[in-house]
Amino acid sequence: MEGGHHEPELTTEDIEALILTLYRPNPPDVIAATQKKLTEIQCSPHSWAIARDLLTRADEKVRFHGALIIIVKLNTESSTLGDHNAGELLTGLLDWYMASVAHGGSVLVSRKLSSALATYLIHFPHLWRRFVPHLVQCMATGKLVAPETSLARFPEHLECLDPVRSRAILWVISNVVDDAAKVDFHSAHNSELYETLRLNVAESTAVIWKSLEYVQPDPKADEEAIRCLQSWVWFSQKLAARDSLFIDSLRPLISAVIAGLSTNDMFQPTVELLTDILTNFPSLLTSEHYTLLADTLEKAWCVNYYQRLQQGDFEFDAVQFGQLMLAYGEARVEILMRSENHQDHALLGKLCGLLSLNGHPVVEDRIFVPAVEFWSTYVETLTDEVFSNAESSIPWASTATSFVLEAVSNSWQRIIYPDANELSQWDNSDRIGFIDARKDVADLLQSTYALTGSRLLVTFADLLISAVSSEDWARLEAAAFCLGSLADCAKEEPQSDEALNSVFSSPLFNTLRGGHTLLPPRVRQTCVSLIERYTEFFERYTELLPPALNLLFSLVGDTTLSQPISRSILRLCSSCRHHLHSETGAFLDEYQRMNATQTMECETAEKVLGGIASVAQALEIESERLQALRKIIGFVEIDLQTCHALIASPNATGRPICPPESRCLDESFDESPALHIGIRVLRCLSSVAKAFQIPAERPVEIDGNSKLEKEKSPQLADLQRHIFDIIVQLQRAFPQSVEIVDNICSILRSGFSETEHGPFVFPPRQIAEYLFSHTTHSPRIGALVKTACSFSSSLKQYGEGSMRDKLLADLFNWTIGLLRGLSGPEADPELSHNAMDFITRVLSGAPQVLIDAHPFDPSEFFFLFTLQALDGKEPLPKMASAGFWAHFLQLAGNPPPVQHRVIDLMKTLGPLVSESLMRNFGGNASRSELDKLSEPLKKLITWYPAAPGWLESALEQVSFPGSHLNPREKAIFVKKLVSLRGSRTTTQVARDFWLAARGSSFAYAS
Repeated sequence: MEGGHHEPELTTEDIEALILTLYRPNPPDVIAATQKKLTEIQCSPHSWAIARDLLTRADEKVRFHGALIIIVKLNTESSTLGDHNAGELLTGLLDWYMASVAHGGSVLVSRKLSSALATYLIHFPHLWRRFVPHLVQCMATGKLVAPETSLARFPEHLECLDPVRSRAILWVISNVVDDAAKVDFHSAHNSELYETLRLNVAESTAVIWKSLEYVQPDPKADEEAIRCLQSWVWFSQKLAARDSLFIDSLRPLISAVIAGLSTNDMFQPTVELLTDILTNFPSLLTSEHYTLLADTLEKAWCVNYYQRLQQGDFEFDAVQFGQLMLAYGEARVEILMRSENHQDHALLGKLCGLLSLNGHPVVEDRIFVPAVEFWSTYVETLTDEVFSNAESSIPWASTATSFVLEAVSNSWQRIIYPDANELSQWDNSDRIGFIDARKDVADLLQSTYALTGSRLLVTFADLLISAVSSEDWARLEAAAFCLGSLADCAKEEPQSDEALNSVFSSPLFNTLRGGHTLLPPRVRQTCVSLIERYTEFFERYTELLPPALNLLFSLVGDTTLSQPISRSILRLCSSCRHHLHSETGAFLDEYQRMNATQTMECETAEKVLGGIASVAQALEIESERLQALRKIIGFVEIDLQTCHALIASPNATGRPICPPESRCLDESFDESPALHIGIRVLRCLSSVAKAFQIPAERPVEIDGNSKLEKEKSPQLADLQRHIFDIIVQLQRAFPQSVEIVDNICSILRSGFSETEHGPFVFPPRQIAEYLFSHTTHSPRIGALVKTACSFSSSLKQYGEGSMRDKLLADLFNWTIGLLRGLSGPEADPELSHNAMDFITRVLSGAPQVLIDAHPFDPSEFFFLFTLQALDGKEPLPKMASAGFWAHFLQLAGNPPPVQHRVIDLMKTLGPLVSESLMRNFGGNASRSELDKLSEPLKKLITWYPAAPGWLESALEQVSFPGSHLNPREKAIFVKKLVSLRGSRTTTQVARDFWLAARGSSFAYAS
């Protein structure tokens, strides 16, 4: 320090005062400064002596810090201690520990010293090989003896221990085993510790036995004995495959643990240990243990616990008992499933009973969800057994299945929602937990369906019809939920149709349409969802479509149901369009009525119009189809007119945009009303465009000429112009809106996959001109270029010819113009990525657009741009560039003249590409990029004889980052690449080279 002044060394009293400062009210800065100072003391050269001094002080908080310092020093500086000093440290630790235990009072210091002794053993196992007998002798005699003293009197010394000293020994053993469980015993460095533990396991179990067998039971000693046993259990599980000594030593103790269940003071630690063993290490238990446990579960005190659960008592101990039952069932599931004896059947009956306790699942009943999980496991195990054997050859299958059906019967009744008043008192976590419990029951039902087949669906169909008849709305909702959960299972099961027919032909639809004003919204919502879930059924039974759709349309105006209702309408109309097209006029009239009398949410209008458009698309006569579409577009234009009116007079009042309680208003609170309705117009158009796509199931004419090359009708062309005009109007009205651009792109893409003329299959030149109207500064320009990617692929539908080539060339030049507006690939990663992806697609179908461009300047710019991206840090442009070069390099395999032109270009580009790739494999690339970067490297080696020379030169460039690699390593790398000739192994060779270039610290990445 300045002036030669040194801070005086702190005395033991000063350090004691610092420690006590932490336990007094002080400002945070004082506490932080004190902690910093104490940390410095822990790391000082004198801290060993300081710890010894602190451990002699009267205040336990000070002694605690003395023990803490020793633990820190052992973990950081144990290698500096010779055996002599380490032996002295052990003597001191034992002396302090015995004194602390004998002193009584708070266990704070004793527990910390026991941890210090355990830490000592981990570092010096060879100096305390028989630590358990040694501890027992010292504690029993009250005298320190040398660790090497004869231990023949261990049983005698063990008998002399009282519960307090037994507990102190168990603390040390538990800490040793817990710390040892974190050690890697595959390392030879830890072999001495492993042998030390083997030498002491028998004596450890003897100490545990002793603690459990006192004539005057001591709850604290019993609890510590169980905790110590638990530490040994998990340690032995870790080493089970290596050594059975530990398991064999522990097994005799399990019977005592099971017996301890009946003792009040022992119940909690023993039930926790047994539940853990049954759940995570069931192989530890022998058949005798399982028999003992089964007998125990029938005793009067167990019956009392079970009755408490049945009465809705979910206190901690009762819940623990329920979890023990379930853990036993899980561990013995196959035995219980096959068993035909009364005891096992009685237990399965009780496990079924855990699904019918009083109280709502999760909210009050904390056993329900684990019980459902057990029965799901039971069902899956039973199903596997039944399907791997003929059911008739399994005599116990019928009985086993009967328990499953009982479990299902109990569980579905527990997921009935309470009345509105009770439900309103639940907090959010209660609601979420209850909903998750319902999902667990749905999973159980689906597993059960695989076992029982359609009779389960028939059961819930009957329950639903019964609930409708009795107007039991809560049971109706639960039955509908369960029936809906089976929809995917019954999809390919026509034998379920009779039951479904009875449901959808019942008074259900009339009930839902509003005949009962007190019907809760949740009941309507769950029942209505059945229509969507069983769409395939309605495709088979088209006579039920009209009542189903009438119901759906009658409920569209209910904002609480509008989302599932509109989704059901869209799916049903889309799937059943060929059965419904004759009713297109009725659908249009219904929508006109709805649109005139109520305001629909944006998403509702979008899906309902999409559904109606699906039906109209199925009309076979074009004029009828287009007439229906004109009417649909007319509905959209009503909103368009509202949009224009709002633009002209933002403060004008008129037709409301959406219902006041609409969710879409919450999601777009910062949008202007005009923009909001403009987006709605485009989303509706997008939904209609998707609906008018040719269905995937329609047969494809493989050998026929593309229908897009034929002339379209004047009516269709006129309607296309009209639709495109709407798009352009909205683009001009909101030139900076990202949502407007995204929705327009969605509409355009709807026509790209079509193989014949349609209202949304716009003329290619019209689409191209629309794209050309955008610049680098346009919103979502990256999305527009991505649309150009899809557009370029769709042009093959028009056949090859000058029209396609001219369009691709114009799109190429437009894309290059966008890239020229950037300062580099990383200025707009999305645009750079999509632009390179677009040109890669062009390269696949029309390589001449790039390699024979006139003038060639745009192509030159693009080549250099991709190399800049390949050297960059942004992953999206980098990966797009790697993809481009992989495609470009393999053009050398094309027929002339493309082949000759590419080979000629590579005379200039080859060295540049090689340098960029080598910079990446020399360490600049990230590990996740190596696979993608390997592709152009493979193509380079495969197709270009000059590649080895280019690569060797690239590795010698100043810009190559792996400067520590010697010339021999570089030469071997190139030689390996050449010998592999672009095979898959090239990737691993490149990865190994990257690791070598990065350095050994990156070896984890291999």
